[in-house]
Amino acid sequence: MAKKSNLLPVYIFCVITALNLSCSGINETSSEHLTPTFGPEDATATWVAFKPDRDRIAGEILEKQSAYSTAVAATQLAMADALADADKPDLEQGIVETPVTKKLVREIMNGPVNRIALDNGKGSIFTIDPNGQNLTPVAKGSNKSGDFRFTFPVWSPDGGTLLFSSFIVVEESVSQSALHRAYADGSGEIVTLAVDPTSQSGVGPGVPHFSTWSPVGDRIALTTSGEFGIGSMLLGSNSGESPQGIAVGAPLYINWAPNGAAILVHQGSELYLIRIGNSGTSVPVVIGSGSDSYNSASWAPDSKSFAYVDSVDGSISIVVTNVEDISDQDVIGSGASRVALGWSPSGDRMAVARSAGEALHTLSIYDLNEQKENVLYEGETRAFWWSPDGTKIAVIDDSPEIELAHQWLVIEVDTGAVVPLVTQVLSDQFLFVQVFFDQYVDSHNIWSPDSTQIVVSGVVIDPSAVTDSDGLVLLPERFDSQIWVLDASGDSLPKSLGSGTIASWSSQ
Repeated sequence: MAKKSNLLPVYIFCVITALNLSCSGINETSSEHLTPTFGPEDATATWVAFKPDRDRIAGEILEKQSAYSTAVAATQLAMADALADADKPDLEQGIVETPVTKKLVREIMNGPVNRIALDNGKGSIFTIDPNGQNLTPVAKGSNKSGDFRFTFPVWSPDGGTLLFSSFIVVEESVSQSALHRAYADGSGEIVTLAVDPTSQSGVGPGVPHFSTWSPVGDRIALTTSGEFGIGSMLLGSNSGESPQGIAVGAPLYINWAPNGAAILVHQGSELYLIRIGNSGTSVPVVIGSGSDSYNSASWAPDSKSFAYVDSVDGSISIVVTNVEDISDQDVIGSGASRVALGWSPSGDRMAVARSAGEALHTLSIYDLNEQKENVLYEGETRAFWWSPDGTKIAVIDDSPEIELAHQWLVIEVDTGAVVPLVTQVLSDQFLFVQVFFDQYVDSHNIWSPDSTQIVVSGVVIDPSAVTDSDGLVLLPERFDSQIWVLDASGDSLPKSLGSGTIASWSSQ
């Protein structure tokens, strides 16, 4: 494996300045007392004009800071220059110590959860049963100017807590992003984990952050955007643990090992492995020679190995590497100009999608035991999602009938049988998730825990009902985006849970 000296973009451990991220206890689920935030619109042109409002808001935040604050500014991630000329670091250099203070009390959810968390499109976060019953408010906001808008709920591994982002818009100008957590049953306080008073745009349309829990629930990887560009850090999920910067610079993709003991960072064309310990993180280690033909690496369910795309002997290749011997590259197939990988939950198979353009044209299954690859499906695929039991894959294709619409399919992996579900115009937020689906598999579950249903966001369309006799498609100018539960067998009609722009199913 060739040595690298350009580790500066991912080595940000030494200095993180300007105390702006805070962890605040809030005793109500309404937006009245919540720390303000940031939004999806690009407010570059008008943001300066509303600096007095931003300063006032920042002052209110400082007054509400908790004794357990997790404090450091996302937009002030400072890269360490100590290793500017360093060669490839070694894991023997050890773990960077992270001071930890008293932990906040955390409620643990036991037993099955089987709930859906959603953003209702009107600034509030709810959880709900898949049958549409027991709607529970978690954070109440609104779309009015000056009010807080909450979005993008992310389930904790135990199903007891939600992460979610928020933003505030004043006179159509965006100010401050924030990341919160709260109990999924709506009880207790809302805790603000991070506040960024300088961010003007998110990581995507209507997407303030990318946030994902450690699989063991003790930390959160947060990717945000600000004056520094795109950057990622680790936060303590419930304690006063000091945040640690782990990467800065786009494109940037973060993937937790299923056991929570490591993170893979694909930044630019380089892939890095960072070990996670109780006291902090190891020095990042370069993996392979680098490639920009993929977004996210894919971990094996047992966390012992991972798959990625690399340049091997001058060819784009799909590679599996053992965590304990990263110099050993096992090439399992050829790559393409764009590749997406997804290890099956059962661990014995891997989905491989390839493309020479925007859409993924072939979806194959590589059998890791037999070391054989077979094409499962060919189409204009935008994303694929393994079912939890590893028997099915949900696929979203471009609609062959309606421009800008998509079609949901479920494919039986063993037989190749394809079940068409619905044609849909996706909400902007849900479409963004599909574009970066191999990143969002860590944080955004569309499958029910029993692998029988999926949850999607947008508008379900009957192509025949919107097409006239001349074949002209007539779509309304505005859509009422809703949350839909789809039967993976195709036997039942889609069920609407009401208005919403993004939703995620609990993992248990």
